[in-house]
Amino acid sequence: MEATDKLSIRELSFQDDAFDIQSLGDYNLYLSIGQDGLEICVIDTMSNRCLFLEHYSFYVNLSHGQLTSHLNWIYDNHLFLKAYRWNQIKIAHRGKAFTLVPKALFDEDEAVKYLTHLTDVRIDQTICYSYVESIDAMNVFLVEQELIEWFEQIYTSSPKLTFVHQTAGLLEGLYAQKRTSLDELSNIYLHIEPSYLILTIFKERNLEFCNMFPFSTEQDFLYYVLLVVDELRYFPDKIMAELSGGIEKDYGIYRLLDKYIQKVDISLDKQAMSWVNFGPKFEKAPLYQYFDLFSLHI
Repeated sequence: MEATDKLSIRELSFQDDAFDIQSLGDYNLYLSIGQDGLEICVIDTMSNRCLFLEHYSFYVNLSHGQLTSHLNWIYDNHLFLKAYRWNQIKIAHRGKAFTLVPKALFDEDEAVKYLTHLTDVRIDQTICYSYVESIDAMNVFLVEQELIEWFEQIYTSSPKLTFVHQTAGLLEGLYAQKRTSLDELSNIYLHIEPSYLILTIFKERNLEFCNMFPFSTEQDFLYYVLLVVDELRYFPDKIMAELSGGIEKDYGIYRLLDKYIQKVDISLDKQAMSWVNFGPKFEKAPLYQYFDLFSLHI
């Protein structure tokens, strides 16, 4: 870890020897942004090789005004983030308001109605949507207009700038990953962030459940997991929970899950991600923590 300023800390930074700042036109830039941090990934489109991974964690959840101000500081002090010559730039927004609508039923003019039953849509927010191919659905979500305008100003010369919700990449990755499940167990997927989890279940290659739950204690976390398991009529002793995101085996959440779920594992690592390659520089990187970020490359 390396302190950057009073608002954030650089949790990690890995760079492949093959990274060439003169070859950005062959690279895709992937960003994951939320009020709690910024994650950065660069992947070579020719070799599908990950060349750069970096994570800035904010000490507190920043307000939207603080977020863009701090992004200015990070970008002003970064070697290449302000460059615009990328092959593609994709930004995943880690916001709480999202919903999934089957593509056949999606109506662009009705997008606001899809979200109003979940949250209040403020005048300073923009309704965005993207297609999630693996489930043939549109992912509808909210992003603060100030944040969109900030990125558009930074990458004004880049025609290939797109916004998606965090769950878009996550769903594509979970659908595409090389499964390690046991035949007698049903899989649930838990992607863990500092203040929320995303719980996803596929049944026979079809999405059965995907939702986000805020939590502040280990007991909150367990409650939501067991609630969904019970409501969907699964049995804890017949489940394998695969974890990604901010989790390690010595964390209290992991140990608590292990008491109630038949099998708990952190298996969404590089062996599961056939769409991206990693060189020796990334041997010590906790790749499973950024499964959703790498999945933006699908």
